[in-house]
Amino acid sequence: MKNKLLLNLMIDHYEGNTKWNNEVTGNSSYRINEKDYAEIGRENLISQAKMLEEQGLLKIKWVTRNYDIEQVKYPLSNMDKFCELAEREPKYITILKQLRFARELYDRITTSWIRKYINEEVIARLEKGKVNEDNDKTALQYKCLESLDQLDAPVFKRVFSNHYLGGSKVFEKELQGFIIRIAKKYKDDLDEAMEDSDVLEQLSIEEYAQELCIKGSLRIEIDSVEVDTKDYRYGFVLNTQTLKTAVVLDNPQIKKIITIENKANFVAEVYEEGALILLSHGFFTPVEKVFLQNLHSKIQGQEVLYLHSGDMDYGGVRIFQYIKRNIFPELIPYRMDVRTFQKFIDYSEPITESCLTKLREIHEPLLQDTIDMIVRTGRVLEQESYL
Repeated sequence: MKNKLLLNLMIDHYEGNTKWNNEVTGNSSYRINEKDYAEIGRENLISQAKMLEEQGLLKIKWVTRNYDIEQVKYPLSNMDKFCELAEREPKYITILKQLRFARELYDRITTSWIRKYINEEVIARLEKGKVNEDNDKTALQYKCLESLDQLDAPVFKRVFSNHYLGGSKVFEKELQGFIIRIAKKYKDDLDEAMEDSDVLEQLSIEEYAQELCIKGSLRIEIDSVEVDTKDYRYGFVLNTQTLKTAVVLDNPQIKKIITIENKANFVAEVYEEGALILLSHGFFTPVEKVFLQNLHSKIQGQEVLYLHSGDMDYGGVRIFQYIKRNIFPELIPYRMDVRTFQKFIDYSEPITESCLTKLREIHEPLLQDTIDMIVRTGRVLEQESYL
């Protein structure tokens, strides 16, 4: 039988309903319609049906013999035979194979958010009978997830792609959107205001090297050598390797810590004795976060004022909350008050409707007056406007 299209229609019908999971008891039927005749051809379809009937695989119910079939009836026990004739793998076998691969991947993965995705989306979807239609795409996604799980240090995006995925641009072109989507959904410590690049940095995938820019005196130990950054009054950079290996020493000289969202304002911030000024560049990366958590732990008990200066918009509020929640619990806003907003309102810009909706839902006591002002005026203010 060269043309197996009628068989495929019958198999699709069976596998598309609740009996797909190797249900072999009882009978089923497929009703022929004009679309089927148009697609296959009336004579061809009838010829196929007769041939299957002659083999004892189904029975035809005619409207007009040899011209119009109402439906074909068959025992469900014949479905494997139908698949064999159509040269198709039965859906239940495909599902079992894909479930086995997914569960094996789940068992190999240790990262909680990836395991959650596999369990709640991949395995759950397969158990409902939804086949992964593109095997190559699925295999690439699995390989990417397993590679992310193995990362123990930040890596450049194209290096990651070339090393793990067989090409420097594979991740960017085929996987980046997928990874960002599921990370935002399942990784608990991501903030919804993060840009895509921020999300990737939280996963240790870097566009550029992670560098913490500071001004002021910070005492650390690097490879058994004590370093004090006080002599670099215009700024000092700690790269990824330094952040991972440096040991934070006692820092009794620190009286104030100021985190600043944007680089221009960081550069313009005048150094003052006893202050440590940090560029957050938006959301601190995981490596920066751990380093600053260690710093906070080391100076706990000292009298330190923690300040944050950022944009007066939805993202700025979320960044403030993120730093306060994850790094410096004592953090308070700095130059993010209503008076500053009103002073520079001529430099403000209209807020987008989506951000306005999100901002209305935020409750942040330390910034509530500013939030209310933004909602009331429909304007936002970037901190570069102060310069």
